[in-house]
Amino acid sequence: MANNGFRIVPNRRAVARLLTAPGTRRVIEDKTREVETAAIRAAEPDAGQFRTDVTEEPSRVRGAVIGDYATSDPAESRRALLRGLEGGRT
Repeated sequence: MANNGFRIVPNRRAVARLLTAPGTRRVIEDKTREVETAAIRAAEPDAGQFRTDVTEEPSRVRGAVIGDYATSDPAESRRALLRGLEGGRT
C-alpha cells in the first residue's frame, strides 16, 4: 500500500464521549440483538442456543453474541456467528 502522507489519529476524547453518551447503550444493544437474530436464522436447523451479552461500564458499553451451543466444534460455532454478522449488517 502506498504511503500518501496521511495518518489517521483517533480523537480519544470524542470516542470516549460517544461510548458514554446517552442512547449509546440502546444502539449497541439493538445492533447486538440484530446480529443474534441473524445468527439464529443463519445457523443449522438444529443449532443450539445463542446468547447475547450487553455490558455497561463507566467508560464504555460493549455487546457480544455468543453461541451456537449445539455444537462442540468451535469452527462451526464461528461460522454461524459470521453468517449472523453478515445477516446483521445494515
